Order: sequence, then C-alpha cells, then structure tokens
Amino acid sequence: MKALETGELAAFRPRERVALEFAEAMTRDSTRVSDELFRRLREQFEEGEIVEIAAVAGLFNYFNRFNNALEMEPTR
Repeated sequence: MKALETGELAAFRPRERVALEFAEAMTRDSTRVSDELFRRLREQFEEGEIVEIAAVAGLFNYFNRFNNALEMEPTR
C-alpha cells in the first residue's frame, strides 16, 4: 500500500507496473493515453485483459467522483 501511496512502482512486477500506469493515465486524462503505453500494455496483456483493466479503473473513477460530489465519507 505504501508503494501505491508514494507512486513508487519499482516494488511491482512489470505486468503490475504497466497496469497501474495505464489506470493512472486513464484517471488523469483518458483522451491522452499514449501509443507507447498501449504498446507496453499489449506486451503484458491480451486485448480482453486490457478491456477489463480499463473497465475496473473507469468504474472506480466513477465511484470516487460520485462519492466526492456527494461528500460521502467511508464507513466500516
């Protein structure tokens, strides 16, 4: 968790690292995910897996924005 909080991706395997980079790129600006990042994704994942990563990242972005807009606090 600490590595995710600090953005230190060296602790992750290459496959995990590129998935995290893709999720972050989607979060920052989904219209500007680079061709180079897609190339690296395709080296590690099949097309269906890339779609799944994008779907999960997009869904969690939606949940976060929804909760932020309503000023919802996490519950336990």
